[in-house]
Amino acid sequence: MRIDRILGIISIVVIALAIFFLLYPSGRRATGGGFLGTLFSNIHLGLDIKGGSILEFSMRTEELGEVDENELANQVIAVLRNRLDAANFTEAHIKKVFAGNRVRIRIEIPEVSDPAKAERLIGRKGRLYFAEVLDSRIQKEKPKDIPLIPGRSRKDLVWMKNVSYEKRYGKPEWVLVDENIRVGGRIMKLDGTKIRDAKASVDPAEGYVINLSFNNEGKKIFADITRALVNKRLAIILDDVVLVAPVVREPIVGGGARITGRFKMEEAQEIATLIKSGNLPVDLVKVEEQTVGPLLGKDIIRQSLIAGLIGLIMVLIYMILYYRWMGVVADIALLYNTFLLLGVLAATKAILTLPGIAGIILTIGTTVDGNIIIFERIKEEMKLGKTTYNSIVGGFTKATSTIVDANLTTIIAGLALYILGKGAIKGFATTLIIGVIGSMFTVLVVSRVLLDTTHNLVKNKYQVETPEEVAK
Repeated sequence: MRIDRILGIISIVVIALAIFFLLYPSGRRATGGGFLGTLFSNIHLGLDIKGGSILEFSMRTEELGEVDENELANQVIAVLRNRLDAANFTEAHIKKVFAGNRVRIRIEIPEVSDPAKAERLIGRKGRLYFAEVLDSRIQKEKPKDIPLIPGRSRKDLVWMKNVSYEKRYGKPEWVLVDENIRVGGRIMKLDGTKIRDAKASVDPAEGYVINLSFNNEGKKIFADITRALVNKRLAIILDDVVLVAPVVREPIVGGGARITGRFKMEEAQEIATLIKSGNLPVDLVKVEEQTVGPLLGKDIIRQSLIAGLIGLIMVLIYMILYYRWMGVVADIALLYNTFLLLGVLAATKAILTLPGIAGIILTIGTTVDGNIIIFERIKEEMKLGKTTYNSIVGGFTKATSTIVDANLTTIIAGLALYILGKGAIKGFATTLIIGVIGSMFTVLVVSRVLLDTTHNLVKNKYQVETPEEVAK
């Protein structure tokens, strides 16, 4: 099989996958009517385009004594930023607002029309820790008595509900836990600060589960605890709820743990996000919530889209007028890359805002620029008296390194923006990186396949091809 045929098949498969993710029925409401509404129904849009939820929280500092609320708010914002980024709400805005002499936290989250969903992610303190199970009872109401257990202080013992037991057996179980775990003659504690990563995954037997991995310190503590609690129960607790309380069958020394509990997909991802992002240094109390429409207004959005379409049409016409058939190929490549970029955004559930649209427009420029570099190189090859087909081969061969180098530098800059930036900067960097990678693929693969298979349509005024060469 010829290489151009292989590349052609790859090009078709890639664009087919992109269109599938872009157009498959996802249950999301279209952002508008007609074809464009269907096209964008699987793409998450930002607060400036589609609106979303605005939540405002006060910080409960009474138990902390005298604190610098401004510095405390900075710590809260850092944790919330990590949570929102981990949940793919990279376009969310978090800022401090002042009510009298008190500091509040305001969060604006795009495309979240249900504030309760956002509140679950933001408002929970997210403290995860492990505790030894000392007793358990199956009953509806929370037990009121704390039994006397030798060697234990009653003030350290707490009854908590085991949610995984109720999901599995339909009966409420209350477990008596102590986070001061006895390991020989020592007392050890293990909390979320020792966890390196938390991810939701699917287990064929258990459904959605949460996999934990510990840092070096946490790995050693967890191994010591599981050695001491063989054939006893160890509870994994998030805030004031027992997620799961399994029996330790053997010491776990690999540095990992798994939380099971018949979670739903969204629930498992939410818990993993809370664990991974760290604990809030203070409780948050919601003081205001509202759902808003597009911040920029429909007129501005429509005018921006119209301006972008006009610019795109002008580029398409210019390429055809100047490069003839090669310009047609460039236009096809440009549209190919646009659909590819939108398909990737839909597949990854990235949030698209106006800065992200700016990244898409920049991608259009890189796609056209790459094709122009190759076309000019092809024309130089033609001037040397080569046939059209050989000029195309030579043009791509000699221009490839230039295009790769130019795009790699842009990708490196985009990665720096993504790693160091926050919020809207991340959104711009995301579309830029995806678009530039797609641009390289489109220019070097899709355009190559199209020109190779239609080289007889390319006008070469410097060389008259023989029938054998045309047939090639």
